[in-house]
Amino acid sequence: MDIDKTCPICGQDNNCQSHEKECWCFHMEIPKGLLDLVPEEKKGKACICKSCIEKYKGEK
Repeated sequence: MDIDKTCPICGQDNNCQSHEKECWCFHMEIPKGLLDLVPEEKKGKACICKSCIEKYKGEK
């Protein structure tokens, strides 16, 4: 499976680890509102980076 290493929100490296082991994002709660911002063609194909998750949670 080809994993996209680019955050679909900001375009930076998302530090995806799923190709090696369990990805860091498996243990993070990602708000639905943030997931809704992911473009349709990237859904289920690219992790949102920690920075975008933290920024979104900080704005709420």
